[in-house]
Amino acid sequence: MKRGICVVVLGVVFLLGASVAQAASVPAIDGQVAGIELCPQFICGAAIFAGGFQGKIGINPNASAVMVAALKHGDLPTEIGQSTPIYTGVWELRNLFRRFSGAVLGGEIVYIGQNRFHVTATLLLTSGGGGVLHLDGILDHNPLIPTFGGTLQ
Repeated sequence: MKRGICVVVLGVVFLLGASVAQAASVPAIDGQVAGIELCPQFICGAAIFAGGFQGKIGINPNASAVMVAALKHGDLPTEIGQSTPIYTGVWELRNLFRRFSGAVLGGEIVYIGQNRFHVTATLLLTSGGGGVLHLDGILDHNPLIPTFGGTLQ
């Protein structure tokens, strides 16, 4: 009987441990971001973005937060399919209860036509948790103030 209970407890521990290990960041962050480009790189030395986040933070499935990022990238491409690297940067996600921040490890900006760019970036979470997040979205340079929308996971 004791052996059976030990086997069940050990199995539960392995299952819980496996689900935590699958998370890319701790706490888990998964949602949508949308915002604007506050300042282009050629003026401020880094492209600076600010916007909102809506999604899961930790155990809260419906969290809202403000996100800001500053990143350095190569010259923006002008031909469809051309890309430029994202070299480095910093980011922060903050709401009333928590603050998360870290470094932009790199990424890519690909021109998709009509003054729009597909942006992917890898974000290292160093404050408020740990792990890696992935940003995937579209930067639209058509409006007077460029806009951004995508996912953060």
